[in-house]
Amino acid sequence: MYIGYMGEIVFISSFNYMLTPTDYSRSGSARWSEHELLMRKPVSQFGGPGLEKVSFSIILSMDHGISPERQLKKLREMRDTGAVFPLVIGGKPVTNSYWRLDSLKEGECYWLGDGTLQQCKVAVELTEYDDKNTIEENSITVRYGKVGG
Repeated sequence: MYIGYMGEIVFISSFNYMLTPTDYSRSGSARWSEHELLMRKPVSQFGGPGLEKVSFSIILSMDHGISPERQLKKLREMRDTGAVFPLVIGGKPVTNSYWRLDSLKEGECYWLGDGTLQQCKVAVELTEYDDKNTIEENSITVRYGKVGG
């Protein structure tokens, strides 16, 4: 059964293949500024919503029909290249924005006698990426020119 996806990583649960997020956690906050005043309490000003954060674990196991080494390679590449991607769980996007992969923590890894990675638990941390805000990218393009152009 199709559960969702995170970029190229597809979450599926079936008889001979299982890759699903576990220990899912989501957090968000508001942005507030405090303006200091002499002899008075500070004045608060709402600056807008903050970026959402999501964390979860996935178990990459040969017993679940997955190549842990291949999936880890994809995850590391997404992290190291600054890829942004949609996050869909339960057939619906988690937010209307894309996400960036901030960190991976690999633990509880087991290898076979020939050195093949048999299983690894990976903790994933994502931060929302607002792809609609192009002010920064446009200012860099105006100042330095388009990369590769």
